[in-house]
Amino acid sequence: MILFLSIVVFLLAAAVVVVFAMLGELASRVPAPDDDGRRRIESIDTANTGHRPSYWPAGLTHVADQEYALVLVLSSTCSSCETIAGQVSKMLDRGPANLAVIVACPARERGEHFAAVHGIDRHDALFIDEDGVWVKGEFAVDTSPAALLFRNGTLQSALLFWDLPAVLNAVGSLSTADREVA
Repeated sequence: MILFLSIVVFLLAAAVVVVFAMLGELASRVPAPDDDGRRRIESIDTANTGHRPSYWPAGLTHVADQEYALVLVLSSTCSSCETIAGQVSKMLDRGPANLAVIVACPARERGEHFAAVHGIDRHDALFIDEDGVWVKGEFAVDTSPAALLFRNGTLQSALLFWDLPAVLNAVGSLSTADREVA
């Protein structure tokens, strides 16, 4: 009986250690707030920068023709994307030709619903990416919200972000610096 209780206590202690290790790993993936309280923008180091896609899906074909284009990747399962989607719709209403949106979703209907709820579906610059197949396959981006900066159809930079104005400012800085180098 004592041996049995010892084994149970040992297994419970091991389970507690594993749970805390998992929580620590998850916490390490969430960026710390900056000094002003907002979370920072992070580069997606695994992205296939320098890659030009083998094809452009409908809704994104104009990106290949732009000197600079910004494609925002939102997910129908991401709570941060919910907040950002409403802001994106207002930007699309102003009609910048060099902006597009990808909604990654587990099922097309869910992506269409997400786009409709946030008013993104009113615009042609939208691609519903079922299971994120295109964005993962072409650029190795499997996280959201993400900002993909293209130059002449080639991926220049991929950023993970939590604040739309901050990423727009950062992308503006990237494209300006890139133009100065060119």
